[in-house]
Amino acid sequence: MSHKITVKKRTETGKNVNNRLRATGMVPINIIGSGKASSGSVNEKELDKLVHSGIRQSTLIDLEIEGEGTHKVYVKEIQRFPELDRIRHVDFYKVEPGKKIVTKIGVRTEGTAKGSKMGGQFDHLIHEIRVKTIPEDLLESLVVDVSDLDVGQSIKVSELKVPASWEILVNGDPIVAAVLKTKALLAQERADAKEAAGDAKGKGGAKKGGK
Repeated sequence: MSHKITVKKRTETGKNVNNRLRATGMVPINIIGSGKASSGSVNEKELDKLVHSGIRQSTLIDLEIEGEGTHKVYVKEIQRFPELDRIRHVDFYKVEPGKKIVTKIGVRTEGTAKGSKMGGQFDHLIHEIRVKTIPEDLLESLVVDVSDLDVGQSIKVSELKVPASWEILVNGDPIVAAVLKTKALLAQERADAKEAAGDAKGKGGAKKGGK
């Protein structure tokens, strides 16, 4: 899906200038890249539409900057008014081809775990991972197929299928998703084990009696 928004350049900054911008339906933004920052503004309705389209920090956006053409960026920070459901300010970061960036990428699962059908409890534990990667390998979200996950099994971060350029920035090797044994399954296992032990004891007694 393509994400784009038009930017009007601005040279004046400050609280009063920003307030006047917002009164005209515009939102002040900063565009940061190569150690430099420039100021601009975007239409508030267009920005709301962009944000509500489901973009994440790892989503690449085409900024059509007045007089400069189009630049690839991603959202670094969105500031909101605490008392209102309105965006106050946005920081966009320019990306350079081949130059690694650090960002967060969503993790979602697809399919129904086999263990869930057997009565296990499916848990999706990690919904977002921090990675260092080149812009060309960015994904809006990483999709993990959990269909083959059985009771007692899990998928760890080290088992995720990711692009070769990705460096996943996590401590240790945490579990992304798992199917846990429920109390009902544990009780059933105990009952089955007890029944099996009883059967074995009964067979042993029968053999002893037959002699």
